[in-house]
Amino acid sequence: GGAGAAAAAAAAGGAPSVGAGDDSDDDGEGGARESKSPEGKRGPAAAAALPGGLRSISDLEGVQVRVRFAGTGEMVLMQQLSGGQKAVVALALVFAIQRCDPAPFYLFDEIDQALDGNYRSALAQLIQRQADSPRHPAQFITTTFRPEMVQVASRCYGIAHQNKVSNIHPLPRADALGFVADLMQEEEAVVAAEPVAPRRGSSARGTGSAAPRRRRGGDGGAARG
Repeated sequence: GGAGAAAAAAAAGGAPSVGAGDDSDDDGEGGARESKSPEGKRGPAAAAALPGGLRSISDLEGVQVRVRFAGTGEMVLMQQLSGGQKAVVALALVFAIQRCDPAPFYLFDEIDQALDGNYRSALAQLIQRQADSPRHPAQFITTTFRPEMVQVASRCYGIAHQNKVSNIHPLPRADALGFVADLMQEEEAVVAAEPVAPRRGSSARGTGSAAPRRRRGGDGGAARG
């Protein structure tokens, strides 16, 4: 019947009862405590148990994630991560859920687009191991414009979009790898030719990184594992 019990009851979403104690030991004082308002007696204790002075867990929403990529170091929020790091955290969560509650198949759309080569290779190997798992095998259907996923796929398909119509056709692995290699060369050429705006107070110009430009109206690629 103390403040801790009241805070726990409020956090659970129920209406906490007044902790009056044993009336027989208090000779009337218990009755005086019971006559007090539950809101007046329990409100401050319940509010103190929640962050930011919140009075109920119904006031909270969303999930806050803190992460670090090394064994030691400072934990950082998702908002402080780069696009590739956010993708790694999201994939780690998806595969953690998959280990706990496996599904028969997964459909991924360019999940490796923001990852560097090392992470793309690790992701492709993880998907391959899970697809061949003796306990919980699963099928992974993944669209990709990168070679690592194509190299571990059991079947590859090309997707052509012409005249507002998409057509899917089987592709040999060698042709699929050649397609993504040509596309990556085109993206690198675009990045190399993209000028960088001069900094304020400087007239120097150079080359820098830019978001890859996808060809529109042409062929696309897909790998199926």
